[in-house]
Amino acid sequence: MEQFANGIGALLNSNHESADVAPVRPSSGKNIVPKVLVVDDEVGFRELMAYELETRGYQVVGAANGEEAVRLAQGKDIDVVVSDVTMPKRGGLDTLKALKDVDSKIEVIMMTGYATLENAVESMKRGAYDFITKPFKIDHLTRLIERALEKRRLNCKVDELEEINRFKSEFLANMSHELRTPLNAILGYTSLQLDRIYGEVTPKQEESLKRVEAAEKNLLQLINSILDLSKVAAGRMPVYREDFSLRELGQEVIGMMECLAKGKQLRLEWKMPEDIRLRSDRTKVKQILINLVTNGIKFTRSGGVFIEAESVAETSQARIRVRDTGIGIKAEDIPLLFQEFKQLDSSPTREYGGTGLGLVISQKFAELLGGSIGVESAAGAGATFTVNLPWEGQGSKEPAAPISTAPSNGKDGKTLLAIDDDPEVLALLRDSLHGTGYAFAGALTGEEGIAMARERKPFAITLDIMMPHRDGWSVLQVLKNDPDLRSIPVIMVSILDNKSLGFALGVNDYIVKPFERRELLEKLRTAERSLQSRPPAPGQLPRTILVVDDEAAVADYIRETLSAEGYAVEAAADGREALAKLAGGSPPDILFLDLMMPGINGFDIIEAIDKEPRLKKVLTIVLTAKHLTPQETDYLQKRVELVVQKGSRNLPEILTAVKKRLKTLAEVR
Repeated sequence: MEQFANGIGALLNSNHESADVAPVRPSSGKNIVPKVLVVDDEVGFRELMAYELETRGYQVVGAANGEEAVRLAQGKDIDVVVSDVTMPKRGGLDTLKALKDVDSKIEVIMMTGYATLENAVESMKRGAYDFITKPFKIDHLTRLIERALEKRRLNCKVDELEEINRFKSEFLANMSHELRTPLNAILGYTSLQLDRIYGEVTPKQEESLKRVEAAEKNLLQLINSILDLSKVAAGRMPVYREDFSLRELGQEVIGMMECLAKGKQLRLEWKMPEDIRLRSDRTKVKQILINLVTNGIKFTRSGGVFIEAESVAETSQARIRVRDTGIGIKAEDIPLLFQEFKQLDSSPTREYGGTGLGLVISQKFAELLGGSIGVESAAGAGATFTVNLPWEGQGSKEPAAPISTAPSNGKDGKTLLAIDDDPEVLALLRDSLHGTGYAFAGALTGEEGIAMARERKPFAITLDIMMPHRDGWSVLQVLKNDPDLRSIPVIMVSILDNKSLGFALGVNDYIVKPFERRELLEKLRTAERSLQSRPPAPGQLPRTILVVDDEAAVADYIRETLSAEGYAVEAAADGREALAKLAGGSPPDILFLDLMMPGINGFDIIEAIDKEPRLKKVLTIVLTAKHLTPQETDYLQKRVELVVQKGSRNLPEILTAVKKRLKTLAEVR
């Protein structure tokens, strides 16, 4: 009671000085009175606080304990909470956690007359905005409330902007679906014509079809570029590093772009004195080269486009030059080259097409991979674009060996791959395997771990969560999405105790650091028993397929292509027809499923399959142009065999990958 009296005295000593800033509730520009919730078991203190804060322009409600405070906060209209630490029924710290669970953006100021450093630290760890001790001056509290309101307003604004960005991404994804679906069908049927599926074609027809195919691919790339730029700008563009040959990659690019060059009677040449191996994102490096070569062909009337590559030992980089003999660039225009949507000739009658995104995306990709792009040019003298990318290893030189001192041949050839950014943890895991017969391999980053998993095919993987650049959850997602890696048992080894999320995402086991050697070995033996108990593959490939897609051109293309491979393929034009086919007769072995359909959509069909025991063995492959949210991605990963974004590749490329996957299904059924 004495402490409460001190608090009253301090409040009265404030002489009702006005607050520095007029309170405005954080809400899209509307002048609404902010609502402050005061939580304290002393009724006199609550009444005094209500009087003092209301005279300063706040709306005040009171709660006698934590349970009442949580009930009031569930109304979603509380802006700031001022809460005592010591209260009956539910203490202040537990109330703080419960309030944050109700509304993560609600700001809570903790107050107590019995302050300890431990309480202050724990309050801040649980998300308190600030911590003050009684007695305090009302003006000090008012300033804290104003700053808390400003923080809440900014957080709400961030959420609003993120929502706008999400709507933009959804719009781009949906519009690209409308554009890419017919374009994919055109590209697919062109490919079937070139493959002589519908009969022989004359040399002149073949030449024309190849030109059509090249133009279709170019148009599809323009559409995809807009989406790529959106992802890079939002910081959502992942990087998947792997070891690859730059010479082989260059030959692929030449093979792809040769039709465009021949169409303009240009030379397209690739020169590299020695093979260079890069450890980078192969897809993004390929895209950089495609963009630069396309740009060179576009602006060249005679001569050609020439690609050269060399290794620069002094900077540990690979240097790639793409030189053309085209119209060149004026010196004053060079700074404009890498500006989004900027065309050097923006007149309505401009000669050269395009969106102005190819060079921008190439630059952003290069920077994302730790490299750079430069250009040298003069009007009428062609242009040379130089790409510098970091490399690891050259020619026959192997990358630096990972942390591994265990026997090269482990128990029955079994290797444990540990992915952790702490070398001490890797050393501890390595030493824990001493004398067990298991081989050991360690990776210090998620990217390195994914590459090593693909190369070594370990019998089990231990995975940390908190790692820079790519955390453990992201690595787990890649592992479980890769048909060749998804069956490898993954054991989370982390300081974070989040077992429920780990098991929901498909981990086989979970160890919380610090761990004991006995516990690790027991988990490995459990993983080994799980592998041994799998039923043997029947050796019979699945042959019946149901294609569900409301785009007839897509469904027809898949049906005709896979029928030619010997599969029995049926198609359904919408979700209702698909459910009818699944309900009658024998279920298909494979289900190709679009998500975006009117009426009954793909998610409805997946839910129906989950509820029907006779459909449990149907393997579902999702082909969708929908921009998936993290929640939708998690949902699909638990229920389907494979998710393929339609916009990531054209239909022939998608089906080539799918057919490879179909050949491995007998091993996992």
